[in-house]
Amino acid sequence: MTLAQPLLILGTGAFAEEVADLVAACEGYTLCGFVENRDRSRCDDRLLGMPVHWVDDAAGTAATHEVVCAIGTTTRRGFVDQAAALGFRFASLRHPSAIVAPSAEALPGTILGAAVVVGAHTRIGAHTILNRGVMIGHHTRVGECVTVSPGANVAGRVTVHDGAYVAMGAIVLEDLTIGAGSLVAAGSVVTRDVPERTQVLGTPARVVREGIEPR
Repeated sequence: MTLAQPLLILGTGAFAEEVADLVAACEGYTLCGFVENRDRSRCDDRLLGMPVHWVDDAAGTAATHEVVCAIGTTTRRGFVDQAAALGFRFASLRHPSAIVAPSAEALPGTILGAAVVVGAHTRIGAHTILNRGVMIGHHTRVGECVTVSPGANVAGRVTVHDGAYVAMGAIVLEDLTIGAGSLVAAGSVVTRDVPERTQVLGTPARVVREGIEPR
């Protein structure tokens, strides 16, 4: 009998609680607690009946526990880098209802929620979140620390660069590029390339802000 891998969730917000449910649905992991790196007072209380560890104090478990980052915003890169520097290895979570083509690849730290579909020859970068019901087409490249929100549909042969945020229900048509750190607003339909650090909105999506900070 194979023992379940002990797992800690980086983050203590509402999305961390959702990811805790995902861990329960996935075989091979046992959730052992949460890790906080911003507000040490959150470590005074338990979350879902489990301990909340301050990040530096959790370093002693790096040899035995894996981690996954449940920060819904693309600013999770800082927490990921902090955990990696402490020696943690990263788990990947995939809900049993998610469908990932045999030729597709999801790198360490990815979170694939319920009813996610990933098409053939597609690559999902490390620490990227594909939330409930997301569809990613064939031959698409999704970078690191990207967030794709519930119900979004990214077509085939699309490139989504690091740190981009595709909000709920957005549609990205085929053969397009979403720039690093950009934001596709909820319900938008993207029909042309989006430059980096740019927010687009509407149907069809149009530029509404440039030079935006990570969401």
